Amino acid sequence: MATTYFTIAPCQYVLCQNEVTMKLYLHQVVQGQPNQNQVAMVPSLQPAGFGTIAVNDWTVIDGPNPSANIVGRAKGVHIQADQANAGWYTSLLIIFEGGRFKGSSLQALGITASTGELAIIGGTGEFKMARGTIKYKIVLNTPNVESIRELNIQAFYTPEIPPAAQGAVTIVNAAGQAPN
Repeated sequence: MATTYFTIAPCQYVLCQNEVTMKLYLHQVVQGQPNQNQVAMVPSLQPAGFGTIAVNDWTVIDGPNPSANIVGRAKGVHIQADQANAGWYTSLLIIFEGGRFKGSSLQALGITASTGELAIIGGTGEFKMARGTIKYKIVLNTPNVESIRELNIQAFYTPEIPPAAQGAVTIVNAAGQAPN
């Protein structure tokens, strides 16, 4: 007889959700430039660079100018996954470096081109259990040097209950009754 290694329990209350919207910018500086923040680790000789793998530590800034304030970093990997056009599969973790969200992160992935949308599939800190989207478009592009993408972030997340408030929370079931 197999040992059960998990338990499943119905949620007896509705989790509180917060929504956050942000307009930020992602600054990408290609390999070989001063202040580069991405490097091709596995180059490809295929058409359109199909199969190229690059790692990134892009800056996330609060304005469309490359010298805007740094809000965080987008660390991850992108893989050229389109055989004919620019279509990079991107997995990145946006880590916030200051202000209210310092130390919190959003995990996003999807195919990046000049415009599009990434799926937010998780988060940490303030953004625990985040889900949502990042709609983006290129607002500055200097080929083979740098680009800046405008990021319109919409995410839902479960805020932590402060320890002082935990004793004051009454959990009720769907019928509005406190469990025994």
